[in-house]
Amino acid sequence: METKINAFLTSLEDESAYSESTRLAYANDLRVFLFFLKDSQDHPPMLGDLNTKQVTAFMDAERQLGRRRNTLIRRLATLKYFREYLVGEGLVPPDSFSVNDDEIQRVISEVPDSKSLQCLTKNQIQTLLGILESSARPRALRDRAILMLLLETGLSVRDLTELDLTDLDLRAGRFHVNLVGKGDLWLSLGEAKHAVEEYLQEGRPDLLHHPGEPALFISQMDGRLSRQGVWQILNHWGQLANPPISLSPRVVRHTATLRMRKAGLSNAEIQIRLGHRNPLSTRALIRRLEAACPDQL
Repeated sequence: METKINAFLTSLEDESAYSESTRLAYANDLRVFLFFLKDSQDHPPMLGDLNTKQVTAFMDAERQLGRRRNTLIRRLATLKYFREYLVGEGLVPPDSFSVNDDEIQRVISEVPDSKSLQCLTKNQIQTLLGILESSARPRALRDRAILMLLLETGLSVRDLTELDLTDLDLRAGRFHVNLVGKGDLWLSLGEAKHAVEEYLQEGRPDLLHHPGEPALFISQMDGRLSRQGVWQILNHWGQLANPPISLSPRVVRHTATLRMRKAGLSNAEIQIRLGHRNPLSTRALIRRLEAACPDQL
């Protein structure tokens, strides 16, 4: 098995969709699984040991060691991708184990969430938009467009700050984005369309220092808005609410995830927008958010 694990990890180096950190995480997960098999069996690990019984036992052993739920989900995803590689090589059958097996999912469900998730309520969203709309400052138009675009699409802050003016197609109400591992996509502006248009017409010209600046969202100082800048923007407006609202990119992203779910987007569509490589991560996040944020449903 160890030889095939090394071959699998080598194959990932040719895949642009896998970052170095992802490959290192996969290597660590498979190493832990290999050690488990060596310690729990009286024979060397074999490919046939990648089965439901052993995967369930492995997940339960990890649970007893105090691993977090997200760690178990990632370990399971790694084993799934390793199995798919082996299936492609004709070395194991496709049904050697299922990530949706009841026993495996039961083990994961027994691990408590490490921390509660936060989302914005409908009233909080209206409060924030009201504060932004009541401000006469050009930056408020920019910040309202940012908030609404994040709520509408679930984009990461990195993807948001990398948007250029040329990525917009306002007539069609959409924008272009290049998501890691997913390639070029066109996403709808949805309810954020009017806010983006107003920012372009009335807010951005007042913030612009250099006419040739390509970035869609620019800072008051000069140039493209940074990721840190987006965090500061959200925190600033959240603190102006009464009572203050804990507003961060993570909270907005969680809220967007539930809004997309409520709008009827499939798990696969949400996974693409969130940039998740692992569908299990998307499914687990939605399940946790639905339990933690019933006011958004």
